[in-house]
Amino acid sequence: MSALTNDEIRARIDAISVWRHRIDLGSTITPGTEDCQMELRRLQIPTDLTGRRVLDVGCSDGFFSFECERRGATVVAIDDESSLLAGGVNGFQTAAQILDSGVEYRTADVELLPDADASTFDLVLFINVLYHLRNPMKSLEQLAAVTKPGGTLILKTYFQSDVRFWLKGKCYGFDVDRRPKWWYFPATELAGDPTNWWAPNRAGLEAMLGATGWTGLHRLGTFGDRLYYRATRAAG
Repeated sequence: MSALTNDEIRARIDAISVWRHRIDLGSTITPGTEDCQMELRRLQIPTDLTGRRVLDVGCSDGFFSFECERRGATVVAIDDESSLLAGGVNGFQTAAQILDSGVEYRTADVELLPDADASTFDLVLFINVLYHLRNPMKSLEQLAAVTKPGGTLILKTYFQSDVRFWLKGKCYGFDVDRRPKWWYFPATELAGDPTNWWAPNRAGLEAMLGATGWTGLHRLGTFGDRLYYRATRAAG
C-alpha cells in the first residue's frame, strides 16, 4: 500500500466520476457497480500464480489485474479506454497508485496486442470484451498468438439463444437446434449500446474457440445472460 492518508485516498477515489469495479484499497472500497468477489469465484482463477505471466484484456478499473498480482503473477493490463476516462487519470491509475502496484498498464486494442509476435503469457483474462469487438475471430486468434502452448484463457461473454426470457430475475432460454450461431447487432439493438456488436450461442462460441487455436474447452458456468469458459492454448 502507498503512504497516502485516508483523506488523500478518499479524495482520489472521489475524483473519478465512474467506478465499475469494487476494489479493496485497505481503508476503503471503491464504489464500483460490479461485485468482483462474486465474479472471482465464478471465473475460478488459480489461487497461486507465482511465476506466471498474465494478460488482462479490457482491464477496466483493474480489480482482476491487481488480484492476479496479489496471487504472485507478473501482469500486463490493457484497455482501449472506452470504459475509462481516456486522456486523464482513470480508475485503474488511481487504484494502482494507492495499492503501490507493479502491474504494467497499456492503452491498447485487443487486435493490436502487446508482444503479438511471441507466445509469452501463461494466462489470459478476457472478461466482458468479446461482444464489443468488430472482429471477434481475429481477436481470439490474436489471443492465441500471445499465449504459450498449454496456457489458459478464461473468458466471460454475453451470449444469445434462439429463445430467451426472464422470469423473476432469472434468465431462461434454449436453442431450437445445435447449430453454431452468431447474432450481429449493427446499431443499438443490444442493451442500447452501439459498442455491442456480436453475440454467440454456446455452440457458436465453442466452434470459434476451436477454430482459433483453443482446445480443452470447459464451461465454468452460465449466469444470467453470460457464459464463463476456460480453454487451453493448443500446441503448434
